[in-house]
Amino acid sequence: MATGDGEERREMKFLVLVRWLFLAFTSLVAMPAVAQEAAPLMLAVHPYNSTLALVNSHRPLMQYLTKTLGRPVEFYTAPSFDGFTDALFAGRYDIAISPPHFAVLAMEKQYVPLVHYRMMLEPILVVRADSRFRKAEDFRGARIAMADKTAFIRIVMLKWLADQGLKAGKDYQIVERPNHSASISAAVIGEADAGLATFTALRQIPADVQQQVRGLGSGLRFPHLFTLANKRLGDAEIARIRAALLAFPDSPEGREFMEKTAFAGYEEITPDEVKVLKPYGELYRQIESAAPH
Repeated sequence: MATGDGEERREMKFLVLVRWLFLAFTSLVAMPAVAQEAAPLMLAVHPYNSTLALVNSHRPLMQYLTKTLGRPVEFYTAPSFDGFTDALFAGRYDIAISPPHFAVLAMEKQYVPLVHYRMMLEPILVVRADSRFRKAEDFRGARIAMADKTAFIRIVMLKWLADQGLKAGKDYQIVERPNHSASISAAVIGEADAGLATFTALRQIPADVQQQVRGLGSGLRFPHLFTLANKRLGDAEIARIRAALLAFPDSPEGREFMEKTAFAGYEEITPDEVKVLKPYGELYRQIESAAPH
C-alpha cells in the first residue's frame, strides 16, 4: 500500500492532472446557480483502464449526475490499484466505482452499496486472433500479462489456472502491467502471449484492436464493479444518488455510456452476492499482509 510523503505528493499531482483532463474532455453541463454553489461530490473510478480512457468513457455518467443531482460531481481515479484502495478505505471518496472484493471490505467501514453493473464480470485471457491458444493447457510455458497482484480477476485467474494444473512462475510466467487494457496491449504487440482482462474491458478498446484478438473465457462469472456511497452523505442524499443511478440507463447519457462500456445497465446489490464475494476480500487481505511494507 502507498505510504510516505513522497507518495502522497505524487498522488495529489495525479489527482490535479485527472481533474484537468476531465474538465478538458467534458463539455460542461449548464447548472443552475444553486448547483454551482453546492459542494462537489467526489466520484472515483478504479484505475482498471488508462486515465484518459476512464475520463472519456465516464463523461456521460458525470454529466448526468451533475444535472440530476443539481450539484457538481468531480471525477477522480488513482495512479495505482494501491492508491485507489488506500483512498477508498480511508473514506476519501463520496462515491466509488470499485472491484467487488475491495467493495465488500469498504462496506465493512463507511460505505453503503448502491448498484453493480448488470453485465457479469468474467475473467478472460486475450490472445492474438491467429495464435495457437485454445484451452488452459495451451498456456504451459506462456507469458501472461496481468495487472496488479491485488486485482480481482488476477486472484480468480491464478486459482483457475492452478486448478487446471498450471502454477504461476513454474508453468507460465506473469508479465506485470499497470492495468487491464495494458495487459491486452501486451498481447497485441507480442510482449506477452496473452493478456488477462474481462469481456467488458475487451469491448472498451478500439475496434481495430478488437479485430486483432480473441478472448478465451474461464467460465467464471461474478458480480461486476460495485458503486458505493459514503455514509457521511446521509440517508437522504444516498437515496437520491441510488435513484438517479437506477434511472441512468434509460437516459440519453445512460444509453451512450452503457453501449460504449458494454456494462448493460445496473442491478441492485444483494446480500447473497456480498456473501459470495467476501472470501475474495479475505484473499486480498492475505496478499496485503504478506507483501513487504
